[in-house]
Amino acid sequence: MHKISIAAFLLFISFTSAFAKGYKLSGEVQGVKDSSWLYLQIGNRVDSAMVLNGKFQFKGTLSSKAESVVLFTWHYTDYVYFWLENKPMRMKVKDGEFKKGIIKGSRIQDENYAMQVSKYSITNETDSLFKLIRTEKDKDIQASISKRLNELRDMDIAFDKNYVKTHPKSFISAYILSVYATTWGKGTAVELYKNFSPELKRTAYGTNISNYIALNKNVKQGDKFADFEQTNTKGQRVKLSDIKTNYVLLDFWASWCGPCRQENPSVVKAYNLYKDKGFTILSVSLDENKTQWLKAIEKDGLVWEHVSDLKGFNNNAALIYGINGIPDNFLIDKNGIIIARNLRGEGLEKKLKELMP
Repeated sequence: MHKISIAAFLLFISFTSAFAKGYKLSGEVQGVKDSSWLYLQIGNRVDSAMVLNGKFQFKGTLSSKAESVVLFTWHYTDYVYFWLENKPMRMKVKDGEFKKGIIKGSRIQDENYAMQVSKYSITNETDSLFKLIRTEKDKDIQASISKRLNELRDMDIAFDKNYVKTHPKSFISAYILSVYATTWGKGTAVELYKNFSPELKRTAYGTNISNYIALNKNVKQGDKFADFEQTNTKGQRVKLSDIKTNYVLLDFWASWCGPCRQENPSVVKAYNLYKDKGFTILSVSLDENKTQWLKAIEKDGLVWEHVSDLKGFNNNAALIYGINGIPDNFLIDKNGIIIARNLRGEGLEKKLKELMP
């Protein structure tokens, strides 16, 4: 689940008194040089800690019962997603492999670890094939890898849906559904949400799902696009409907979103391949800090049109399109019809190749 959940930033008001002590993540790491920096991303905040004598520590206070966070090394050369709670937690890492690190002290993280072990064969093969397809030159082998990646994606979705269905009291289930509700569709979201425990429905994730279900707009493939207007990097007002081309990718991201930044090289590649064939991109940022937004655009080489209202998760376009997690995107044709959603990695390039051979 390589998305950053918007729900992860909401407050769990009813639990506030339980968070007074905060979290303390103490780590022991082998295979990482002393004086190296590690980074902990909690929502749109990034904390840092230096490795000294093979140890590191992060301290702080969460505004919620627990949050899905990511700990990563410089340039995301290695990283691990896990659940952080307001309590003492420990991490042990061997050979610098954070994804294989052992994390103790959180019941929710223990549950998440057990779930990840259950789907390890899917995620491990997916990671291996993504690395392979980036270097493979043979077109037939590329096609074979892409086909298998699509099969693995379907297996991963089926696993997550079944997990939510069979664990209606799980905090993890609420998180998964809050992230993927818009992707899976309102019908599936309603069916899974109705079985949640009352306590789970009261969490920020549960509230986020409930709000999505209550929305009249359920943007999906085959719908006409919903227009909006926001300010670009030059201070000019831009409407989605102003963009006249064969295909436009409406891309939702943010400078602080690690998975979004990892995805950007694939988006840049697709743009460069098809920009002269009638393809362009309109990126909508869920940033609040204009300076960080502009720096990320320049650093990642994103040369197309960008807009934002700098309202973070309350971005008007994100609310219109029911965005629960980023990165997310919609591919729109010249007739204004949404023809695909959430095209990731090689998926975007493959779709454009079908449309513009």
